[in-house]
Amino acid sequence: MDKRQKIAESEEEILVGDRVDIVAPAGQVYRTMIEDRLDNGPFLVGIPSRKGVYMSVYDDDDIYLVFYRETGRYIAHMKVIALENRGAVRYMWLLQKTIAQKNQRREAFRLPVSFNVQIYEYAEDVEKNVILNLEDFGTVATEAVNSKDISVTGISMITKKEYRLDEKYILRMHLDLMLVEAWGLESDEAEPTLSLTAAVKRCVPWRAGKTFNTGMQFLGLTKDMSEGLARYVLDEQQRQIKRRRLL
Repeated sequence: MDKRQKIAESEEEILVGDRVDIVAPAGQVYRTMIEDRLDNGPFLVGIPSRKGVYMSVYDDDDIYLVFYRETGRYIAHMKVIALENRGAVRYMWLLQKTIAQKNQRREAFRLPVSFNVQIYEYAEDVEKNVILNLEDFGTVATEAVNSKDISVTGISMITKKEYRLDEKYILRMHLDLMLVEAWGLESDEAEPTLSLTAAVKRCVPWRAGKTFNTGMQFLGLTKDMSEGLARYVLDEQQRQIKRRRLL
């Protein structure tokens, strides 16, 4: 039986014979194939080319490999550990650094909205759905970013750091007053802050490959907060549509 025809132990497993997309360090996407594998170790992959020019790749480069299953699209972080020429054909050996992440289908409409977000290491004693000052706990933000969009279930951000799948963080979000009111909260601040626990559900390279499109799922939202967020997303979507019609 051909290796590609064997039943994988899980959908996240990369198989010999898979047609895959390679996201190069500079951000370009190439199509190639998994040619072979050494004893559950590195994968042999043909170095792809475009218009007769091979993809630029070097030892120790970090790249991303995208493969497809009936259940969806999966992305794995890989490292180039060796290059090899076989006649006129060039190959690279790739070592898988992380388990493959499924690029989840969207569970809800995502509203494009930008506000400041500070990402903090998870700490159980500050896992509260309340407005608070995290500095009071001696906590330092790992990164300050802008949101890309928000939905009923979570938030998408462009981050400089790569975050591990399913790791939990505290997000301190600087929100507009309408969202705070939709969540049933009160604040006298012009730009109120809300701190929520969230888990990483997506972290994939973004554009030039030097930043990441990171999606986190909100944890611990009450029913009222979920309903309030849904109303905010729907109302803001309608406002954006009306503004576009006036242009």
